[in-house]
Amino acid sequence: MKMESNSIILGDCISLMKEMDSNVVDLIITDPPYGDNITYYGNKSIQNNESPLTNCLALVECYRVLKRNRTMYNFTNWKHLPFLTEFITKYTKFKIKHVIVWRKPNFGLGYAFRHQFELILVLEKGNPKYNLTNFSNVQESKHISDKSIHPHQKPIDLLTKIIKHSSEKGDIVFDPFCGSGSTCLAAKHSIRQWFGIEKDPKYFKIAESRLETKEGDERFF
Repeated sequence: MKMESNSIILGDCISLMKEMDSNVVDLIITDPPYGDNITYYGNKSIQNNESPLTNCLALVECYRVLKRNRTMYNFTNWKHLPFLTEFITKYTKFKIKHVIVWRKPNFGLGYAFRHQFELILVLEKGNPKYNLTNFSNVQESKHISDKSIHPHQKPIDLLTKIIKHSSEKGDIVFDPFCGSGSTCLAAKHSIRQWFGIEKDPKYFKIAESRLETKEGDERFF
């Protein structure tokens, strides 16, 4: 499969990545299904959310398509983290550089202990460089007021900071589980090239619409 920059493809990312050339993307930022099989508010669901193996299988292909001396940021949660880190250490060539705590401005639903953070695994292929001198291992972001778009929508300001930290203008930012397109949108705002894959036709259409409308025309430089 020929990768066309500044586009999103509808389909299964694991199958499609197997058709991609090796060493073609400069940065991967993605939020794979955690494999917890949860149905979210409004009866929303995530495809391929039945097993954490989906994330694992994708990681193998992500390593191959990522250029050498580059970074992948993989969102996860505390329940999935031990299994995921063991898989990465034993079965991939990624080096685990760090774990970032993403602290949210508001806590979510739950009983006894309500959720207010997610984790981001920083995975290295080779020896990447990092651009920012003030990038903390605890990151905060603006509140996402409209949660009707996608149950796991990520804030543009957080994604933009990651993009600035681990890429240069013109680099290709890739999201194999692109959902509503927030990573691609942040890359476009940051004057990077972008490429995404999304399996769910509903979210695929939402992502395309966001990137084609005024929301996709903003610039953060």
